[in-house]
Amino acid sequence: MVKPRVFLDANIFVAATKSPQGGSRLILNLAKEKKIEIVTVRHALGEAERNIELKFGRGYLLDYYRLLIELSPTIQSIKHATIKDILALGRVVPRKDIPITLGALHSKCAFLITLDKKDLLGNKNLIGFPFKIITPGEFIQKYLI
Repeated sequence: MVKPRVFLDANIFVAATKSPQGGSRLILNLAKEKKIEIVTVRHALGEAERNIELKFGRGYLLDYYRLLIELSPTIQSIKHATIKDILALGRVVPRKDIPITLGALHSKCAFLITLDKKDLLGNKNLIGFPFKIITPGEFIQKYLI
């Protein structure tokens, strides 16, 4: 059986670091167990690091770094994105989500897992993209159970 490849937004790493019992941590645990492969971009890892330190303090950063070492996620390069790609995405997602969306596109993952209800989940401009945008809970319920 081919294990699913999932692209993770920064907020999944933030939530997983804060809550060891939540759906985001379960996603990371599934990756540790080699049941799924996780992919992200450097931008998301940096954003997660900044948000963890800002919202929860430096103590949580150690947990975050430990998770990254255990997971060793695939880092999707977006360096070959064209200006045309970036401008096109800028019309459908906020600037902060362009690297995330580019990474998901270039990774060829079937899923973009996020907690971003405001800009990604339910964004009608992203209908027709080659990946499903879902929450950790939706992914677990619909595709793993």
